[in-house]
Amino acid sequence: MSSSRSTGKRLPISCQACRTRKIRCSRDGRPCQTCVRRGLGAEDCIYLGQPRLSTEQTQSGDPNVQNELLARIRNLEALLQKQVHSQAGTPVAGSQSPLGALSATGSLSDSDAGGMEWDLRSSMLGNVGTLHTSPSGHVRYVPLASQWESVVAKSPAAGCLRDSDSDIIDDDDLQIPLARNGSVSRAELLALLPPGRYCDTLKEVYFRVFSPVFHILHDLTFEAEYQQFCHDPGSVSTSWLALLFAMLAIAVSALEDDDPLLSDLGRERTVSRNIKVLSARYRSAALRCLAADGVMTRHSINSLQSLVLINYARLHRGLPFWTLLGFTHHVAISMGCHLDPERFVLGPIEREERRRVWTGLMMLYTIHNTSFGSLDQHLINQDVKMPADVDDIDLLTAPNAPTSDPSSSPSASRPTQMTYLLLSFRLYKISTRICETIFTYPQASRFSIAQLEAELLAVRDLCDARYQSDNQDPLPVHHQANLNILYSQIHQLLLLLLRPNLCRFIQGEITPETCESRSKCMASAKASLSIFQTLLESSQFAPYKWYTSGLGSFNAFHAAVVLAVGLLNPENEAEFDEIKEALTKALDMFASLSVRSIFCSKAVPVVRQIIEITSAQYHQAKLQTQTQQNQAQMFATLAPSISAVTIPDSYTLSHNPSLSPVPTVASSASEPSMHSSFGINLHPQHWMGPTSVPWETMSSSMQYAFESDAA
Repeated sequence: MSSSRSTGKRLPISCQACRTRKIRCSRDGRPCQTCVRRGLGAEDCIYLGQPRLSTEQTQSGDPNVQNELLARIRNLEALLQKQVHSQAGTPVAGSQSPLGALSATGSLSDSDAGGMEWDLRSSMLGNVGTLHTSPSGHVRYVPLASQWESVVAKSPAAGCLRDSDSDIIDDDDLQIPLARNGSVSRAELLALLPPGRYCDTLKEVYFRVFSPVFHILHDLTFEAEYQQFCHDPGSVSTSWLALLFAMLAIAVSALEDDDPLLSDLGRERTVSRNIKVLSARYRSAALRCLAADGVMTRHSINSLQSLVLINYARLHRGLPFWTLLGFTHHVAISMGCHLDPERFVLGPIEREERRRVWTGLMMLYTIHNTSFGSLDQHLINQDVKMPADVDDIDLLTAPNAPTSDPSSSPSASRPTQMTYLLLSFRLYKISTRICETIFTYPQASRFSIAQLEAELLAVRDLCDARYQSDNQDPLPVHHQANLNILYSQIHQLLLLLLRPNLCRFIQGEITPETCESRSKCMASAKASLSIFQTLLESSQFAPYKWYTSGLGSFNAFHAAVVLAVGLLNPENEAEFDEIKEALTKALDMFASLSVRSIFCSKAVPVVRQIIEITSAQYHQAKLQTQTQQNQAQMFATLAPSISAVTIPDSYTLSHNPSLSPVPTVASSASEPSMHSSFGINLHPQHWMGPTSVPWETMSSSMQYAFESDAA
């Protein structure tokens, strides 16, 4: 034994009897199951490096241990038989990749989406690896490698390959990116949690507000685990603790401004500072838990869920997370989440947890990929079905109920806990095609504006069908909020899609197409501000200030900038007054959120300047137009007494194209104005997300316009 170690060779892990016969050894004890089937005893089942068992040793085993091992062996055999039967069957037809498959409710499908049908891939179902679950609960996907094993079976590397699925518990430098201060004890991690009553409050806030918006967990399962954790804190894994911390980091952003929890835990002077500090504290604690769990080398569904939620929290805080998102993507692949869970022997809850967390991850990837200007979506076209459009309770009461058809879904007549996530995922899928269209403009795109607009309107109709039922019972508050957020997202995408035609309009290209786009943009912008006002001012939506101060305020600001075009080119005085009133109201709403939102604090001076400059220019143009009309009327009255020399001048003045009943900023003067400099702020690349807004450029153009008018 010592000689083998000195030469650096690993000892074989199969017994000598199996190695001599060159047959597969089960390697599950002495005797192994292969030797048992051959009629050999423990004294004949020898492993190199271990002493040969005597007859007394083989007969002195603990019967309880032996019974437990036999039960585990029978369980493994039963699982293998189920897996063989499941792979021999034909999966349900009609499933596609996440970006191109069934709609959120299964009622719609995208013909342009890539991916092969299940029935075309049925011949490859056997070419799937297995999921290895360690005694500690960590899961690793092991690809099918039978051919590779046959090549290296006689190599010294064979033992290393077979031992690679054991738990890795050694500390190494791979943990450094996720733990600045090194490893921490479990007691230190538990000490980072808030007091029990505050932890309960934040957990309830998460399930009431955020779980319906980003439903990647099975709430009932987590609730049961949380109760067990409260009874015995040592009963849960460190990856589960990471998940709890990630939920707390998100939940603090939904607290009221005067909630005592913020001041008790944060102790900062302002609400925004308290939220920032607490969210960062709990995100950091989640990463420390993951580091303690060894996330760089071993993973579980809880560690993947916590990573996805940390990315989601950073998204809504406006923080960069591209690198962490890539790491999360690879963790999901290492667990086999890029393959549909029907290929493995898993229960209904575990199957849906995997689909949900993969869908959430792909949504985050789509959002960030688009914001980076990358249109390559091949990484997210994987072989995973969309999650079922059902409530969590349905997975317990009707786990095998068909869910691809909404009419057969247990919750077909009402929105479920999954409806919002699936519809939102569908909208983000459409947004990638919209970005491809507007980023390649004026070159031809694979998709027409009319086609993409029809897809958005189809999703809007689907929202109406799912959320606005015929019964008299009002929707729960979270469903009402989700519906408004979906509508806001649809209007945001419509403004992006129609932006090139709107830019053509303000540059003077007046055609039926540009005029129609201008009219649609005005309507969507007004609707977006109306939704923003509803979510902000209604008391029942008070927990959604995290949205109105973040992504909601971005959508509203985008709408306000679009409405500025209406002030520059109003169809009539009534429209000018209506738009000015809407912008004034938007200014008040941004100001009310400026203490809580950095984005709103930046938006306030810009919107104020828009109102002041456009109002001044409009009234100046209106006064000039009235003066010119009065002069023209006076010349027309005095025409008989005026010599023929003055007739050409009066004709030119009275037929000036700028003398329209409704004045426009463009006709006011030849001096520099906001109309000539404002267009640079309307490029669609500036409106992909809150971090892409050109604040400096916009402020300078506003200041330039103001100084030009003052001069």
